Amino acid sequence: MKKLMKLFLFFLMFTLLFTNFAYAALSSNTHFEVVDKSVCEIEFGENGKFTKQIITYDENSVTLQLDVTNTAEEKLEKTDSEIFLVIDNSSSLRDKVSETETRKDLICNSAQELATKLHSADSDFKIGVISFSSASNSSKEGTIEDATLIQPLTTDNTQVVDAVNRIHNSPYGSRTNIEAGLELANRSFSGTADKEYIILITDGVPNNDIHGHTIQFSDIVLQNTKNKLIELDNKGINLISVLAGVSTAIDTTVGTSYVELAEKVFGTEQVPTAGKYYFITDSSIKDIVENSVFNDIEIVKETLLTNIVIKDYFPQEIIDNFDFAYVESPTLGDVTVDIDKTTNCITWTIPELDAGETVSLQYKLTLKDNFNRDILDKILPTNEKVDITDDQGDDETSSVSPKVKVTEDTTIIPEPTLPQTGTSNVVIYGIIAVSIFGIYQYIKYRNV
Repeated sequence: MKKLMKLFLFFLMFTLLFTNFAYAALSSNTHFEVVDKSVCEIEFGENGKFTKQIITYDENSVTLQLDVTNTAEEKLEKTDSEIFLVIDNSSSLRDKVSETETRKDLICNSAQELATKLHSADSDFKIGVISFSSASNSSKEGTIEDATLIQPLTTDNTQVVDAVNRIHNSPYGSRTNIEAGLELANRSFSGTADKEYIILITDGVPNNDIHGHTIQFSDIVLQNTKNKLIELDNKGINLISVLAGVSTAIDTTVGTSYVELAEKVFGTEQVPTAGKYYFITDSSIKDIVENSVFNDIEIVKETLLTNIVIKDYFPQEIIDNFDFAYVESPTLGDVTVDIDKTTNCITWTIPELDAGETVSLQYKLTLKDNFNRDILDKILPTNEKVDITDDQGDDETSSVSPKVKVTEDTTIIPEPTLPQTGTSNVVIYGIIAVSIFGIYQYIKYRNV
């Protein structure tokens, strides 16, 4: 019986020590450290801004927030604009301005580039094309028939470029009826646009008008053309006149230089008859038409951002060792239900974002119970990269990422020696001591 008691006492002491060791081992744990609070920032286009950053974390999880902001101060309504390119096609345009180009080459090529730039800036611009010189039917010369509507107003840039090309390849007219080109443009506007523009490109002084006066640089022709400019300006039409390559020679029929005749119609660049006026040399045609005239057109830049697509890519170690979950649905747009395991990314699509608006998305990464211990003490980027595209043609990428580290805290594990103080140990040891004492007294009693 004494041997049995000793064996039992030994068993109880072993249990006591094992219980102490097991309890201490359970005190070991893992936790997060944020080792890099870098904020992933991407600016896209003129008004788009994206940020991704850690907002909270605890011992086994980290929460990240994605924000997209339209930084434009206010939503601007686009202006409905109509523009007519009114292009000279008189015989003086055949003059050579270089070994390979005529003045007509320069004017037509620059007009095409201008139209393309305008449509690129605002695809809703309606642009038409008119040519003027003198009617091929001499009986109609000195009327509005001296001008031709080559292309009615359209938003199709291909049609506009083709129309200018048709002027480029068409036969020259003998004389110059600027008034006919201006009046035909005036009649061809829809009458419903917010803004109307006439871009007049010519190399000569008018010697025809639409009142039957032809083949003369008379004061009446000059005055009628000037009056048409004033009339259109008073009507609210925005006039931009480009007069290129005018000769300084004197016209023998009136005894006045062509420069002075031009001034009687258009005024000067400092004091123009109407609108904006450029009096230039042939060498300046390309720059003035493609750049200066372009800048004279009011272009309201769209502040609305549309179809923003954000792809957030995760490293494989994050996917393998962390559970992914959204904290809540995005405040705007749609996001994929989970990480796409074929691309390792989530995709957030925002249909529209108005000026001054910010939208957000939050998700949490939680360490799995069965994580691979190889990641312990390893610095882990929370994402691999972020890609952003939108309908405005933006395509931006950033690999900046907040970083975390998973560590294992073993400092609280005591040596498996004598019992330590603490509520749990005291209770356990008390129960064991009472049990030993009771058994000992029972055995002693039986042996009496």
